[in-house]
Amino acid sequence: MFYSMIKRLVLVMTVLSLPFVLQGCGTSDSGPVMVPIKGTVKIDGTPVPKGDIIFEPADGQGPAAAGVISEGQFEFEAPVGMKKVMIFASRKSVKKGRDFGEDLMESYIPTKYNTESELQENVDPDAENQFQFDLQTKSSG
Repeated sequence: MFYSMIKRLVLVMTVLSLPFVLQGCGTSDSGPVMVPIKGTVKIDGTPVPKGDIIFEPADGQGPAAAGVISEGQFEFEAPVGMKKVMIFASRKSVKKGRDFGEDLMESYIPTKYNTESELQENVDPDAENQFQFDLQTKSSG
């Protein structure tokens, strides 16, 4: 009987303290507002089979977000605001490694779309945030 009273007391104390414990487990107002984004990536009209896409703050302040490109499609969450977009993809090169003859990978996305990116997009909390990137390897001229 004494043990059953202790069990009840422990149960009541646990239930009563639960709201205070859960208060610390919720979302924090101190972090960035994240929203879903999605879209497509093509190069010379063909979907990029496999790659990575990064949405980095255009002003360099705050966190970046990254996702995987698969069959020309991406979908992930990113913080709101103006973003510099960087796209990376590589494929097997015709060259082989010198020492072991292993396959070598080569990046085929021009630097103006990644390390020297000219792409910018606004991630808006009130918008659909669907982006299409039609990359070109050849000059249009």
